[in-house]
Amino acid sequence: MSTRLQPGLEQKIVLPRDSYLQGYFDDLEKYMKVGPPLYFVVKNFNYSSASENTNQICSINQCNSNSLLNEIARQSLSPETSYIAKPAASWLDDFLIWMSPEAFGCCRKFVNGNYCPPDDQPPCCQLDQDSGSCSSNGACNNCTTCFLHSDLHNGRPSTTQFREKLPWFLDALPSSDCSKGGKGAYSTSLDHSGYENGIIQASAFRTYHTPLNKQTDYVNSLRAARDFSSQMSKDLQMEIFPYSVFHIFFEQYLSVWKTAIMNICVCLGAVFVVCFVVTSSLWASAIILIVLAMIVLDLMGVMAVLGIQLNAISIVNLVMSIGIAVEFCVHITHAFMIGIGDRENRVRQALSTMGASVFSGITLTKLVGVIVLRFAKSEVFVVYYFQMYLALVLIGFLHGLIFLPVVLSLCGPPQKT
Repeated sequence: MSTRLQPGLEQKIVLPRDSYLQGYFDDLEKYMKVGPPLYFVVKNFNYSSASENTNQICSINQCNSNSLLNEIARQSLSPETSYIAKPAASWLDDFLIWMSPEAFGCCRKFVNGNYCPPDDQPPCCQLDQDSGSCSSNGACNNCTTCFLHSDLHNGRPSTTQFREKLPWFLDALPSSDCSKGGKGAYSTSLDHSGYENGIIQASAFRTYHTPLNKQTDYVNSLRAARDFSSQMSKDLQMEIFPYSVFHIFFEQYLSVWKTAIMNICVCLGAVFVVCFVVTSSLWASAIILIVLAMIVLDLMGVMAVLGIQLNAISIVNLVMSIGIAVEFCVHITHAFMIGIGDRENRVRQALSTMGASVFSGITLTKLVGVIVLRFAKSEVFVVYYFQMYLALVLIGFLHGLIFLPVVLSLCGPPQKT
């Protein structure tokens, strides 16, 4: 059962039960039909005509079939595994369409070479402040398209053309005559620093996740996005990474199992060393170590049954539980080692001398202290402290006063001389 633990920390648990945010998260889960935005960031995009990077990214005509944007579109066809809801919005596709000769109303220039906006935008028309309409005034009748087909190489701009027209595109307002203007939609999609040298340091392509209602959805979507980016980076020989607003927090859950196992093993190792120093017996220390490991595994199984998730709080509790569980085991084991007679007699002596102390001094006192947490207003105290510590006390009691004596009677260490 311990392997069925799910990583995460439900947002509603950390809030008081009467918090107004409880209703907000309930409505978000019930009515939200789109997930958070997901950005695929491409670093060091070489837009020069000598590079294939443009065709490796775009998704319009003449682009590679396995380009980044085409692959994102394919991933959106299987949202149950990719967690991608739709194809990505691409500034590169829109820019190439915007500057093509077919889009006459988009990339235009005056006779003097300056940028000419579409006919439905000032100064090409007169804006009526009352109605908001814009009537043509003939100011842009002499505007011509930026490029002819003969000016482009296989439908793609040269390095100089790309460099000169990219600022025009990013400052162009979309309108009825040209909906591909990049201002607003792509103003923050590119890092402009040093782009004059033919390299765009970073550019983002935005899509959306499917609705993420559970913590496991967030973790799995992050893992899927990283796996996809890693594969695309390898296939295209470009540096690509994903980003979404929740990635910074949920990144911890990608390695939460590794962190938990490492911390538990280190703690068990430290307890083993201390027990060996105190008892001077590898045999007894090994038995204590095995019982402690069983207590932790059983506690993790109870967590899975109760729906308690694996996160920083529960990992700390698991590590602390080892220190608490030692009290259920070490006293009985020490009393067994100093007893007289065969194993069964020494087990009886250990239980008669230390059993009552362990039951009243450890089990009952912790039980009373834990019950108070049941009445906490915040669910996080009830789940991660009341439930976990109550389970620890009961499991520790069963292992320390029932299971451990049986083990000692069967294969306990020899009597100390």
